[in-house]
Amino acid sequence: MAKTSHLLVISLAVLGLSACGGNTTQAPPPAPAAPTAPDTVSVQGEGSVKARPDTFLLSATARERGDDVAAMKGKVDQQVQSMLDLADQLKIEEKNVTASDIQISPEWQYQPERKLIGYQVSREVNFRVAGVENYARLADGLAKLNLKEVNPAGTEISNADELADQALEKAVADARDKAQILARAADRKLGKAMMINAQGQNMPRPMPMMMAKAATDSATESYRPGEQEVSASVQITFELK
Repeated sequence: MAKTSHLLVISLAVLGLSACGGNTTQAPPPAPAAPTAPDTVSVQGEGSVKARPDTFLLSATARERGDDVAAMKGKVDQQVQSMLDLADQLKIEEKNVTASDIQISPEWQYQPERKLIGYQVSREVNFRVAGVENYARLADGLAKLNLKEVNPAGTEISNADELADQALEKAVADARDKAQILARAADRKLGKAMMINAQGQNMPRPMPMMMAKAATDSATESYRPGEQEVSASVQITFELK
């Protein structure tokens, strides 16, 4: 009888340890609820600014053909010097005038057989001038030098970067206006911009100078540079309240 009581005491002690949670594991606390994503609306905005080009590019070539390379080189160099003198008269800065090195190339006849018939000697001068008035005076002056080639080489807008910023601001305003219309139609209020992505900007490329005959004797009025457009596009996601 004493032995049985002793075993009972040991069993109760073991059960007591188990009840106190010796090696038992507790369930983890519940995870917090994930935050609800806000309602949003995404729109694309466009903006553009137009401006007249104010910088003009022009290319002129002095070229001679024949057999006497030295004589042709002398004539070409003289024509180039005349172009540089004209630029000085018009007060075009040296950094805006680029004269190439002399180019000498053979000319061949291929029929009835390949035969050297002479040489071509040439030099090219490129001009960058500010203002259509200076462009007109330069073009007229070069025409009087009896050059073989005088070609418009394009136009530029000097403050294109500033205009690009203005176009971008217009694109953002356009996107907000569109989003406001959508929010109002859905009986919601427009919140802050959650994400802004610039889609790209279209900077003006050098364009050929448009030329037209004028009814007056003014050379300036016969040159029509037209207008160029600087544009931007954005994608914006707004919060809806």
